[in-house]
Amino acid sequence: MTGQAIRVGPLAACAAQLRSWTAGLLALALTAYPQLTLLHDPLTDQNRYGPFGDGVTPAGAEWSAWGDLLALPLPAAVCAGFTVLVAGRLHRAPFRESPVQHLLAALTVPLAAHALHLAWLWADLTSEAILLTSLGVGLGCVAGILLDLALD
Repeated sequence: MTGQAIRVGPLAACAAQLRSWTAGLLALALTAYPQLTLLHDPLTDQNRYGPFGDGVTPAGAEWSAWGDLLALPLPAAVCAGFTVLVAGRLHRAPFRESPVQHLLAALTVPLAAHALHLAWLWADLTSEAILLTSLGVGLGCVAGILLDLALD
């Protein structure tokens, strides 16, 4: 087997995918950790905002009700977009030219992480939280792919 065959064969394609997924996991950890540590308590403090989705803002609350709504999808979009961008940028040629391989390399980590997150917290989530975080992840993935394509 020649050196060229090793760099473009099925084993190289798997290695390129794993490299992208590893980079995506690191990018997700770098963006999700601050989000989970800084936003978890304010979003789960039922005494300050009331149950999520009830549309009621207690008197004296620092955020309006729409602030609660934006607090879910925006961080999810940032995490997903950054993860897709990093994983997509590190997916090397010639495998990058295949749209299926490139989308698989770029989108697997944020979509799998979102599915795992929903499965883990399923009993505690409201339909609004599921919808908003899913929209945030979807928009972040689209933005990450478009930015990755624009940088080519």
